[in-house]
Amino acid sequence: MTAALQAGVRCFDASAGGIGGCPYAPGAAGNLATEDLVYLLDGLGLDHGVRLGGILEAARFISGVLGRPLTTKVGQAGGWDPATGRATALA
Repeated sequence: MTAALQAGVRCFDASAGGIGGCPYAPGAAGNLATEDLVYLLDGLGLDHGVRLGGILEAARFISGVLGRPLTTKVGQAGGWDPATGRATALA
């Protein structure tokens, strides 16, 4: 993602919880998780208009409905507080 940003890419396809995949690519692991993308953008100090806590809430809801564990990096870690740089607890 950082290489794409450095190359000027400003539009990414992502999904909460990384849910999904490609029906044309057998064994595809899934999509880029929106919460992981937002975490990166927050860490780089880039404005994007998405609240990490809201995405995590949606991803946890989707994970619960599907009965699948949340496997995204930020989802497993719980998120972070950009004001302090500290990890936030899982809700």
